[in-house]
Amino acid sequence: MDNGSEVTSNRMNKVRRIVRYSVTVAASVLLIVVCIVVYNFYQLSSDRLFTENYAAYELTNTNGRNDSAESKIEKAYREKKYPEVIKLNANSVLSVKDIFLTAMSFLETNDPSRAISNFQVVLADVKDDKNSALKDATEYYLALAYLKNNDYDQAIELMNAIHDNSSHLYSKKLNRKYINKIKRLKWR
Repeated sequence: MDNGSEVTSNRMNKVRRIVRYSVTVAASVLLIVVCIVVYNFYQLSSDRLFTENYAAYELTNTNGRNDSAESKIEKAYREKKYPEVIKLNANSVLSVKDIFLTAMSFLETNDPSRAISNFQVVLADVKDDKNSALKDATEYYLALAYLKNNDYDQAIELMNAIHDNSSHLYSKKLNRKYINKIKRLKWR
């Protein structure tokens, strides 16, 4: 009888040791996962997310278009002279495209609040256009300007609208993972 209880006791000790090691390994893995999640949460910033999805707007070249028909603002924007674009904005009557390029120049010179006001003017002018590339670009860059300006609620709302509209030119650029990062950023 002593032999039977000794064998049972040895088996129980082995099982306890295996369970103890398994629990230790599981707790270590869980701790590592929690540390990674917390690190990623605190590494989020509006500037980092803005940079992740921002690409400067490129003017399209239309073949057969005369260079003299191009406005001074378009010419300065094409040459990446953003302060000059902003200066020209104050001194002339602008087309909707010129206002858009001015807004992009404000975004390029790190002035998101002024970019937002210009984008809103453009959006008001093109809101009835159903298939406007300028409208889609304005909405996309306005959402990024909201993000840069730490207006997370407005950025999320506009990004969700862009993402959910499959015919929007920029719907593929804003995926759910990116929008969820902005939601997490809002919690900080």
